[in-house]
This record gives sequence, C-alpha cells and structure tokens, in this order.
Amino acid sequence: MEDEEGRSSEVETGLSGLALRARRGESLAADLLFSALLPRITRGALALGASPADVPDLVQDVLLAGHRSLASFDPDRGSLEAWFFAILVHRVRNGRRADGRRRHLVSRLLVLAPRQTAPTAADAVEARLTLARLLSFLTGREREVVALYEIAELSAEEAGSLLGISAAGIRSIARDARARLASAAVAERFAERKRR
Repeated sequence: MEDEEGRSSEVETGLSGLALRARRGESLAADLLFSALLPRITRGALALGASPADVPDLVQDVLLAGHRSLASFDPDRGSLEAWFFAILVHRVRNGRRADGRRRHLVSRLLVLAPRQTAPTAADAVEARLTLARLLSFLTGREREVVALYEIAELSAEEAGSLLGISAAGIRSIARDARARLASAAVAERFAERKRR
C-alpha cells in the first residue's frame, strides 16, 4: 500500500495531478487547472490561425470539451497540455472546414514570439514584423510545425501526434523550416542594405 500511496502522490503533481483531482470533483483543482491552461490555449489558438475575435469562444469551447472528457485523459499517453492542444487543433481545423477557407498563421504567430526585452518599443514592433515577414516564406504545414514545436515548445512526439506526423517528420519539417527562415533572413538583410 505504501508503494501505491507513494506513486499516487507522485502522479498527482502538476497539471496531471490537478486533472485527477478535478476528475474526482474538486472544483478548486478544476479552477486551477483551467487557469493554468488558459494562456497557453489562447496563444495556441492564435498561432493556429484563429481570428482574434473568435479566440475567447474557441478557448472556452476547448476547455469545456476537455472538462467534459477529462475522464478519458490517460497520462501514460502524453501530457495533459498536449491532450488539450489536440482538442484545440481539431477545433481549429473543424472551424476552417466550416468556413471553407484556410486562415494564415503568420500574424497570429506573433503572439507566441519569444518575449525578449527589446531596447525600445519600436525595436519590439520591428522584430515582430520581421518575424511575420519571415514566416510568410513557410508553407502552412511548416507554420503549424513551427508554431507547435518551436514556439509553443511541445515535444516532437506531442506535436507529431497533434498533426498526424511522426516525431522524425516533425524534426525534419522543423529543420527544413529553420533553413528556409535562415535563407529568408539573409535575403531580407541583403535587401535592407540595398535600400540604404
């Protein structure tokens, strides 16, 4: 029994622990869980191309769907965060199908751009605009991989399971995207020097 109790307290740490407690009906655990997930799901929704006007409803829908099916979450199959991202990806894809068009990720990825301190506000704006221009050189699939694997920092396995690609495929697409971004950055710097 001690071993089981020790394992039980180990499992009930972090988001997975909050999920287990929320499953048992602890409302405070559910509140803490969804408060922790809210900002990541919001940034993920924007990175995946959801309209900023639609994001609050989409995030609420994802959290509600996750809450309703929390009993099916299996921590042995992946992290809780990846599980919620899977719900998010499916909702966004379904939204695109319903709209009959694909939305671009470029401007939404800016929300997930690294939050480094820029010397001035103008430099921060310029860095985000540069990121948007560079990301426009990527295909839709590359932007999805960059959003989940590079920016949201999901593991290759988690990003792969969300996008239906093997972990090796995720790493390969990310490597190709980084090379394409590096080439685009060089071309952009060259064009900037020519303008001077």
